[in-house]
Amino acid sequence: MMLISPRPKVMRHWHGYCPWLSIMVVAALTGLAGCTVHPAGEGKLRRQAQVAGKAFAKPFAQRHPPPLPFNATPRQLVHYALRNSPQVQQSYWQWRVAIENIPQAGTQTTTLMLNAGTLLSRGAASLSNTTVGAGNMGSADIQWPSKISADARIALLRAVAAEWNYQARRFALRRNVLDAWYDYARTAVILQLAKRQQSLLQSAIALNHAGIKTGTVRPQQWLSGQNRLDLLRSRIVALTHQLPRQLAALNALLGRPADMPLKPPQAIAELSVPAVSNNQLLATAVNRNPKLQGLRKLAAAGRISIRRAAMQYIPNFDIGLSTSLDGTVQNFTGALIVPALRYQAINASIRQARDQLHATRAAWRGQYNILAARLLIDLIAMRNDHRQLILFRCHILPRRRMMAALTRAAYQQGRASIGQQLRLDQTMLQIQQTMVALQTDLDQRIADIDAIIAEPMERPPVKTVHGELRVPGR
Repeated sequence: MMLISPRPKVMRHWHGYCPWLSIMVVAALTGLAGCTVHPAGEGKLRRQAQVAGKAFAKPFAQRHPPPLPFNATPRQLVHYALRNSPQVQQSYWQWRVAIENIPQAGTQTTTLMLNAGTLLSRGAASLSNTTVGAGNMGSADIQWPSKISADARIALLRAVAAEWNYQARRFALRRNVLDAWYDYARTAVILQLAKRQQSLLQSAIALNHAGIKTGTVRPQQWLSGQNRLDLLRSRIVALTHQLPRQLAALNALLGRPADMPLKPPQAIAELSVPAVSNNQLLATAVNRNPKLQGLRKLAAAGRISIRRAAMQYIPNFDIGLSTSLDGTVQNFTGALIVPALRYQAINASIRQARDQLHATRAAWRGQYNILAARLLIDLIAMRNDHRQLILFRCHILPRRRMMAALTRAAYQQGRASIGQQLRLDQTMLQIQQTMVALQTDLDQRIADIDAIIAEPMERPPVKTVHGELRVPGR
């Protein structure tokens, strides 16, 4: 009887499972090398970026946006600027760059490495001397899923912060466009009023010159009128030269050539004053201001960065498998990469992440203080402008009109002079210029508040006519 040792039987059993073991190890290595963590919210963020970037999908040279009307409204100007501003597009593509960092941060740093080798015996190769193997790249360890998950979440929060930076750039551009437009409108309207004032002053000077001949007017009065006329003419020239400069600044914000024409408005927009308290607006700014929201996301990323830095104490690992082609020899290797000697660097990275979080929180507080001060200044100036406008609209201007009507009636009856009538008309024009300046400042303050609290991008304006501000319902 022949006795058979159980060892060959066991070896045959092991050899039979060797191909399956090799396949399983190769599959595990491939899965680990190609594993990518997609944190919750990445898909939604990508869809939002695709929707927001439809206007920027084509290169700038291939876009053919509709031309801006010659008599464009503030809403059309804002819409045109948002689609054509290089600064807004730069912020958008920086947002897209941050999004693409998410899958890179959430992917294993190692790659699958395949190797093969043979031992030549007397110039010949054999299956038993030929081996093939698979393992991760030796220069990059396999990280635990918790590490790459933390990296992916940090990248996601930074991408969300980049989105808020993009929104902040949009609201800042809207504010700057409206500021430039209101300045352009104020100059155009005041120029019209100054020309009307020049005509009245010329008429008054002509009457004074006639009065000198009759002895009813002193020469000093005529000379004073000439000085006022020369100063007014100089102001008209300055306003006329100011219009193209303001138009060039506005065109730069719109992304157009500096000399592109745009019809100056004939009136100033009258916007509604927010009927909310300072604390309510400040609370809204804290919850909706893009810069504060972006810093808040960076702070959340900083908190995860501290935990991620501490994860460096968790050992990484390496795995590998090699087998001869005849299946007689199999080697399975594994190793833990213990960072025992890197404790100083790891501790420094933890402290660095903690310090960066402190810096981000300090930046949030600084930005909050700046926005709170801006908001308070805008609110005080806006309400002061509104109070003065109500005073002029409801009291001073109606009384001046009543005085002009009484003076006109007295002149027809021979109890007043034409000079008194002209002086009242000049006073009316000066009041209107003051109201135009107040309304422009009020509109600019509202535009700045909108940028702080991230209100809707457009607000329907109420137009005024020829610099005379109308009160609704009057």
